[in-house]
Amino acid sequence: MNKLIKYLVFILFLFSIIVLINTNSFSKISNSILTLLPKSEEKSFLQEYDKFKSSKLLLLSVKGLEKESYNKTIKLEEELSKIEGLTLKKVFYNNQLETYKQEFKLYYKEFDKQRFENINIKQELTTLYENLNNSFFPILIDKQDPFKLFKDESLHLVFNLKNSHITIGDFGYISFFMIDEKLNSLQEYKKLYNSVNSITKNYQEIIVFSPIFYYVENEKAIKDDVNKIILIATIILLLLYLVILRNFSLLLNTLTALATSTILSIVIVTSLFNEISIFVIVFGISISTVAIDYMFHNYIHGYYSNNKKFNKEVFYGFLTTLLVFFTISFVSFDLITHICIFAVISLTISYLQFSFLFPKIGFLPKQNKTFSLKLELISPKIIFIFSLIVLIVFSQFITFDLNLKNLDYDNKVLKEKEEFFNKNLKEDNIIKILITAKNIDELILNIEKIKQEVKYIKSPLAYLVNEEILKQRNTLLQSKEFLQLKNTIGIEASKLGFRKDFFTDAYKIQEKTITYNTIEELKQLNIDIIKHNNSLLSYVTIKKDELKNIEKFDFVYPLSMTLLFEKSLLKVKNELLFFGAIALIIIFSLLFIITKKEFLNSFNYIVFPLCLIFISSYFIEFNILHIFMIFILLSFSIDYGIYTSKRLDKKTKEAIIYSLLSTFAGFGVLIFSKINSLKAIGVIATIGIIAIALLLIFSKRSNNETNCA
Repeated sequence: MNKLIKYLVFILFLFSIIVLINTNSFSKISNSILTLLPKSEEKSFLQEYDKFKSSKLLLLSVKGLEKESYNKTIKLEEELSKIEGLTLKKVFYNNQLETYKQEFKLYYKEFDKQRFENINIKQELTTLYENLNNSFFPILIDKQDPFKLFKDESLHLVFNLKNSHITIGDFGYISFFMIDEKLNSLQEYKKLYNSVNSITKNYQEIIVFSPIFYYVENEKAIKDDVNKIILIATIILLLLYLVILRNFSLLLNTLTALATSTILSIVIVTSLFNEISIFVIVFGISISTVAIDYMFHNYIHGYYSNNKKFNKEVFYGFLTTLLVFFTISFVSFDLITHICIFAVISLTISYLQFSFLFPKIGFLPKQNKTFSLKLELISPKIIFIFSLIVLIVFSQFITFDLNLKNLDYDNKVLKEKEEFFNKNLKEDNIIKILITAKNIDELILNIEKIKQEVKYIKSPLAYLVNEEILKQRNTLLQSKEFLQLKNTIGIEASKLGFRKDFFTDAYKIQEKTITYNTIEELKQLNIDIIKHNNSLLSYVTIKKDELKNIEKFDFVYPLSMTLLFEKSLLKVKNELLFFGAIALIIIFSLLFIITKKEFLNSFNYIVFPLCLIFISSYFIEFNILHIFMIFILLSFSIDYGIYTSKRLDKKTKEAIIYSLLSTFAGFGVLIFSKINSLKAIGVIATIGIIAIALLLIFSKRSNNETNCA
């Protein structure tokens, strides 16, 4: 039986590996920023937008307008067109759409009532006649609307070309490629990306960009960054344990126990949720360094060798940390919820092993050189008062970053390429707006409402009319005033010498019936539209400064992560502050009950780290993960407050210092991450670790300290 217990840690590890393989849990781990987003209708819309054609576009730019650059453009177009899933967009001109626009131009345009009421027909016809007879160049007269009573300044399409590329100023050429809409998986994106890169890397002075490149490059960058962080943390931990513990058996059992808790947490969390972020795994691995605290305090105080009774201080520390994670797990933000549940599972499994299994195995402690911390200069009361003053003063400088995209990897190279094309295609001051509707008629009516509120709209949707719009405009064109206008045109035109039938089509009503039975009919008019659940989704492009004019409509959603989730993130921030406050009230109460007379000394382990964090708010803008990590850090800090309240002998100090070093190896190293979400966690953790170390060094000791080194 004793032999079985000695190997039980490794048996549990093998069991967890088998479960992990059989459940295929890693397939549910994602690098996409979408996994960070709170569950909402907006999130589903963002996911659906990937199915639109505009998200499946690849742009190629070749510098220079000389013949060599032109030939290079043609050659690249030919080579890239051979890639499976990539098609050169040779024609932007849509005959069916142009025919439709010609037929219904008096219906989709805005009626200029003021011009109509003040028009001088004779003068207008005289001007037209003189231009026709005197101009050297042919004059085109719109025979349906010769007096321009119907305006279309607000309606634009991106391009109306019959070529495969365009020229942009003095720079060069831009070519357009469509990516097959059936390509939707990351693996398919990678294959296309690699194929494009293998061709374009051989050419100089070219720029290639596609929105799908973010998926591929960010996925690789995140994976590389995560692997780097895990490697650094592992090396630091191994060196730390080899130098401090000098007990290979304990080291091996500890690492195996932590691996078991991490693996089982991955299995359980991925079974509860369809998809989790890679950041959850990174945080989960980091949280294991907190669980090591339980091992350090039990081991150094002889609980693994002297058959001591239950370690209450470690249990209280575990309980307070668990309560914080459990309480905050109710925040409606997927990433935070997943992290909290992962942490609860991981810490529980680790605690059970370190507190109940390791004492049965037995590990003899090695004699180590103790830390000498004798700079006991500052009274706990002074530290407490100083911290409160700082909290009050620096609370004024706290600002919040509500842009979810800032939690992702900052791909500066791709952003520069995207900005280059946006600027040269005149799209740097515009924004795409998602439009929802129950059916096609409602979609057209929704577009009409938008057209009434904005001056600039870019989409083939803006040209659509339905039976209701047709009927309303026909009523106008058949009104007494318009009939009189058409009659006057006929009389005055004849007097001036126009052909009798020249203005026959002027302001003539359209008698054709309009019906749309399927979205395929709209797609033939170059309209990007998809069906999502019981709704139709399409989009238009407007100027950013006009967005405020249509925000009142409940059928519009800006396709901007910042704008789309700003309200949601503000709600999450308030929820996090609310549940975090509840968690702190609970653990403050527990801290008071547990520490009693030593409450002030213990409380400093909460208020002083918070004081340094508030000072940092003068230099950085807090995001949602900064706030989240503040509460998590405070839950760790309380553990140290509990440990020091009972005794602060040299062994306790050793255990705390070792715990701080291991916590830095797990959380602190995240400060070196290139991913903002991980860096935010690392910044707060590092500040907290420094704060606790300063307290250990400079805070005056209480009566409970014995045998100080």
